Amino acid sequence: MNKRITPQIKAIADAHLNAKQTGVFDNPEVSSVPELKEALLQGKTSAMVLEQIELKYCSIGSLLISGLMAHNSTNYRAGVYKGFKTLFQ
Repeated sequence: MNKRITPQIKAIADAHLNAKQTGVFDNPEVSSVPELKEALLQGKTSAMVLEQIELKYCSIGSLLISGLMAHNSTNYRAGVYKGFKTLFQ
């Protein structure tokens, strides 16, 4: 398995991190995982997707720092990147 994240998946993850910073998500209405993936590939952002990835791939400490201090630590970013990479595999 390739450990590197593709530039396209990194861009999707970065768009979600930026949306979290600004508080502005697109939250597209989708009814299936393929529809969700297509929307994300088109540049849409989803608060629910980011929240689920955070819960599964980020530590509690990273989440607290991200939420309370609005700081995306290296470990937090790595968790988000890993979550999006897993979503698209």
